[in-house]
Amino acid sequence: MNILACLTPKSDVDYVTDEATLFKVLQTMEHRNFSAIPIIDKKGRYIGTITSGDILGCIKENFNLSVKDSAKFPVRNVRRTRDYKAIGVHAGFEEILDKAVNQNFVPVVDDEEIFVGILTRKEIMKWMHEEYTREHPEGGK
Repeated sequence: MNILACLTPKSDVDYVTDEATLFKVLQTMEHRNFSAIPIIDKKGRYIGTITSGDILGCIKENFNLSVKDSAKFPVRNVRRTRDYKAIGVHAGFEEILDKAVNQNFVPVVDDEEIFVGILTRKEIMKWMHEEYTREHPEGGK
């Protein structure tokens, strides 16, 4: 599978840095209606993914956390329960599908772990449909 055929490049992906505040993450996720968002460090390396569940857990653990406090609370201090596993740019089809089954998106990194973009389930499915249609022009009949 050519990952570049499905890749949403970093320039078109909403992400946060590990220095962003919890408030910034909440704003970004609310504005875009996301349930998860990638986290990268200042060198551009993929760190992990923060989910709405992680944020709710953080608020629960810090019962007195106010919106004002969240503007001072770095996202790197939020305990993440399940990071989305990244794949390399040369990953095979099976590895991509394995990740996509359990993740809303699949982060993609280069050989130096630099975040280059994501593969969404929708784009993977569109690519699979195009490949199937190309291989079975009669619709598989």
